[in-house]
Amino acid sequence: MSLATHAVTTQSIVRTRRRQRANPEALPFAGAKARQCDTAGGAARRLRILITLAVALAPASLCDGAAAQEAEAQEGVSGGAIVGNVLETLHLRQTPPPAQDFVVRSRPAPDELQFQPMKPTEKPTGKKTPAQLDALGAELEGALERNRKAAARVAVPDSASRPATPRRAAAAKPPREQAN
Repeated sequence: MSLATHAVTTQSIVRTRRRQRANPEALPFAGAKARQCDTAGGAARRLRILITLAVALAPASLCDGAAAQEAEAQEGVSGGAIVGNVLETLHLRQTPPPAQDFVVRSRPAPDELQFQPMKPTEKPTGKKTPAQLDALGAELEGALERNRKAAARVAVPDSASRPATPRRAAAAKPPREQAN
């Protein structure tokens, strides 16, 4: 939202609230009526949710006593099993139908499957062993010595013996004095 849009929206909200304070009966759902509407809407919604839950759980509570005794007999039943039993009782969860003949024929037998679990592969790290570091250090030392020997063979001319070039001559002249 842009700043201008936000300012216009804020101004309209402020104007509406001022009108509500000045004359609460003039605007719809203002003052006490607004509170009644909000309370009634919230209560109605809560009541609908409660009725929906009661309807969903009623068949589970009305099931025959044998299912209740069976549930009491199973001491180590997990929460997931209880939810599954409720869903089956409400006919919301059903076991899948058996596979058709062409599907069974096209699949290999479970004994013939050669499942091999995936194993993690070791990724190479950039770490070097101490022996590799020593070899690298010796290689760098050798390169340093070769560079020093090559630098010793190069003769650097003396800067005083160089002939003056026009650029150097211009740089050597003192700057002109400016007349005031």
